[in-house]
Amino acid sequence: MKKAFLGVVTALALGVAASAQNSTVDSIAANYKLQPMPAPLTLEKTFPVIGTYQLNGETPGTVTVMLDSSNKGMVWVEGLPQGRIKAYLKKSPATYRILAQKSAAGTSVPEGTLYFDAASNTLNIALGKAYDEVDPTAVFALNPNAAGVTAMAPGTEIKTEIEGPQGETKVKTEVEKDGTVKTKTKTPAGKTKSKVMYFTAVKVVNNTDASTQPATGMQQ
Repeated sequence: MKKAFLGVVTALALGVAASAQNSTVDSIAANYKLQPMPAPLTLEKTFPVIGTYQLNGETPGTVTVMLDSSNKGMVWVEGLPQGRIKAYLKKSPATYRILAQKSAAGTSVPEGTLYFDAASNTLNIALGKAYDEVDPTAVFALNPNAAGVTAMAPGTEIKTEIEGPQGETKVKTEVEKDGTVKTKTKTPAGKTKSKVMYFTAVKVVNNTDASTQPATGMQQ
């Protein structure tokens, strides 16, 4: 009789424990939902600059950006009038510094900046102005043919005067026949001149398979 009683008590205890466990599981499930596993990172998601682009401007063409075969912090750019050039990743995911170099075609290429804008799928390249460590993309604000700005014909001049706390700043921007943008800036501190060539290109979506492969045998 005593054994039977103990068996009933044990069964009741196990039932209460099981019920409490199920209640806890249900409570957790009600507050937490399993999320789908994120998609694996592809090469292009990690390095969004790589791909094929359609070059804008007077000399339309195709520009291809490829990873170097042994250094993923470096890309090769093909299709510019200067020939194939290289750029180094400075700010992830898509801001690169172009060091002064000679292209594969032997053309002297000045220092510059390469930036891919994922929001507009646009590749922006500026040659002729040193890379700005603090604000590397500021150079593209000087491009008179940037997105949203009416294209300027060669010979066009823009003069701007800005009154600042230190005095008046005058900026004169002129587009030359070869597309180079000359900027003269006069401030109370002095005068500066820069000669920058800009390139913009729109990414060809879903047509980047060939360009996502690392370039081989291209180190200098």
